[in-house]
Amino acid sequence: MEKLNQNLKIAKEILEREARPLNPNEMYFVAQKYGLESKLTFNGKTPEASFAALIYMDVKNNPNSIFEVTQTKPKKLIKLKSQTENFKFENKTSEDNSNLKTHKSPFHERDLHPLLVSYAYSSDNFHAYAKTIFHESSQKSQKGADKWLYPDIVGVSFEYAELDFNDKVINFINKFDKLPIKIFAFEMKKELTVANFREYYFQAVSNSSFANEGYLVAAQIDRADEELMDLIKRLNSSFGIGVIHLNIENPSQSEILARARYRENLDYTVIAELSRKNKDFNGFLKTIADFDAEESHRFLNEFDAIMNEEELEKYKIEKKISNQPTIP
Repeated sequence: MEKLNQNLKIAKEILEREARPLNPNEMYFVAQKYGLESKLTFNGKTPEASFAALIYMDVKNNPNSIFEVTQTKPKKLIKLKSQTENFKFENKTSEDNSNLKTHKSPFHERDLHPLLVSYAYSSDNFHAYAKTIFHESSQKSQKGADKWLYPDIVGVSFEYAELDFNDKVINFINKFDKLPIKIFAFEMKKELTVANFREYYFQAVSNSSFANEGYLVAAQIDRADEELMDLIKRLNSSFGIGVIHLNIENPSQSEILARARYRENLDYTVIAELSRKNKDFNGFLKTIADFDAEESHRFLNEFDAIMNEEELEKYKIEKKISNQPTIP
């Protein structure tokens, strides 16, 4: 109980110092600004999520909570019950208020691709080689007919390469069956919220119809937001697109929040259209057809580069990629 009280005291101090309503998912990063994170008692790999969950649960379950919800959409904001409704501009200089904008994420969605590529290759759930699909190089249809045709990233897992099949077995499968491979489609976003989730999810539904499995991926997901997590669960149950929370600090620790439903049969009509309209996807198909598991190194440059840990750290610094929340 002492640990719980200590963490809630830090949350109270943050709200008092900021003098404005905050989303619980932002509060860990505000604590860092004031040098308070070292006083928090969370030991897990995602202390920001643990801090947010603690505050959400206190607001929801504790009738004597010192916090209260002051806004629910587009995102939930809380304040101290002791603070007045017009408190957000009290004791704040114009310089202080201007600093509230400094936490906007400076990186782009495509900057996150190398992190997902690293995760897709290292994860036992995929062990896939991945390739970015550059939409801008595609042939465009009139009136935006193919607006949601192209996935951000495609991936392939050569499962037979892990099964120690010899040439005779592979030739047999080629002639009478099919090589055991799995094709993935990934739609990348910086952040998922209740406000944008449906649009992003159905974009992933649309542009992954050709693949065995489709995923919506985001770096920022407020997992303490019960409404958002319920949406993820319900739409995944209905439409089968999975959701991945990309861990920016350590991509190999990214988590599948909802598993994709496996489709045994590929949609060759969509594959043909993608191949005709986009040279990146056409090259992806050729690489799969030519791939030789015994000489896989020959094909690595045909996929996105798989960075090691040191390379990823340098890349994140260069692109200014961090877990800082987007604050409007």
